[in-house]
Amino acid sequence: MEEKTLKARLLNEHTIRVQAPSLQPENRPWCLVVVAGPQIGARFELDDAAIIGREGEVDIRLGEPSVSRRHCHVFRKRGGYWVTDLGATNPTRVNGMQVKASPLLEGDLLTVGDLMLKLLGPKSPENAMVAALHDQATKDQLTGLANRRYFRAEMEKAFSAARGLGEVGLVVLDVDHFKHINDRFGHPAGDRVLAAVGGVLRRHAPPPALPGRIGGEEFAVLLPGHGKERAVKVAETLREALQAQTLDEQGEPIPVTASFGVTCLEPGDAAADELYSRADGALYEAKRAGRNRVLFVTAEGAA
Repeated sequence: MEEKTLKARLLNEHTIRVQAPSLQPENRPWCLVVVAGPQIGARFELDDAAIIGREGEVDIRLGEPSVSRRHCHVFRKRGGYWVTDLGATNPTRVNGMQVKASPLLEGDLLTVGDLMLKLLGPKSPENAMVAALHDQATKDQLTGLANRRYFRAEMEKAFSAARGLGEVGLVVLDVDHFKHINDRFGHPAGDRVLAAVGGVLRRHAPPPALPGRIGGEEFAVLLPGHGKERAVKVAETLREALQAQTLDEQGEPIPVTASFGVTCLEPGDAAADELYSRADGALYEAKRAGRNRVLFVTAEGAA
């Protein structure tokens, strides 16, 4: 065999093939992407209108000191987008020019504090690529839910935004007897169970909830704007939906249930980790109490 042919064959046999993400630009919404300054690479999808600011009741929260609490308003007008400054300390700029109100066209650069954001349209290859990279960085591949790192970052943001101003609920759940499922039916079947749990959370967690896979068979659902009653109701809905799953392996049913711990933000909470630890502790109390149940706790204990 010729040396070149042999080298080509060996290269072909040992090359790791990386499948490129499906970009599908026609399915991507308009978005703003941070292209300079803090949070570079962050992508924010746009609806008909969005208030951009540092904290409080805003749609796009940038959380940087250079950004005013309510900095600017981006909205649809005559088939395109416009932006108006909301009296920001660091004035809003479009393509470097200070504006009070201005059209915002595809490719324009919007300066908000120390951040520069670029407007990308639905058919922009750049939009599709940024979205694909964002999905790879923030989503769990098996379930399609937020991955641990992204979930914890969003929980920190929700905690900071709501302290003293609003409610935040947190649900933590763990699949019951998951080791037995893997041992009895095999790891591929276990992966199908985890994917099915992800599907249930996506379908039944109400907006603006953020469901995530924390690791292994443990999941969580962040519930901005939810107090005790609403958070417990969400958990019960999820518990019932999981129990109703009809999964099988070669005709043998795979029972799927989960145990749930639920808590809500309290005035004394000093960090988001306190919220998570409390819900996680409630989850294991639910396990010890018999599994397939929901337990709500406060800082004082079970309620």
